[in-house]
Amino acid sequence: MKIRRRKYLINKPLQFIYSGIMIYLLLIGIIVVGAGRYYLTFNTILDELEAQGGFVQAYEMVKSINFLILRRIGIMLIVVLVFAFCLGVLYLHRIAGPIYRIERTIREMVEGKKVEPIRLRKKDFFKSLAEAINKLIEKQQP
Repeated sequence: MKIRRRKYLINKPLQFIYSGIMIYLLLIGIIVVGAGRYYLTFNTILDELEAQGGFVQAYEMVKSINFLILRRIGIMLIVVLVFAFCLGVLYLHRIAGPIYRIERTIREMVEGKKVEPIRLRKKDFFKSLAEAINKLIEKQQP
């Protein structure tokens, strides 16, 4: 039997926190690589133009290029962040869904209700934990 996903946001705090962490790490990488490349490229251009005697023109040219680059980088950064957040939520559903089902099953067991074994999708995480809880369910329920 194939288990279909009904909701992507099962555990909103967990999924949003981990998506935020993923975006934070992505931003650090983008900033470090972008700043390094920017610094090296424009210092090389300025050094070359200064050697040729056109430093004032080079400064104005770099100033106008900076404005264009920052505007384009800003747009690309927003697109990348939205895309990363969406992928993070979708990917983290493999973690949040099983945690939600395991937590719900344990709460039902504590309340004394008859519970069904935990079934997870093919790509979900925590399968070994679900199997251990399923064995516990078998032993606890007649």
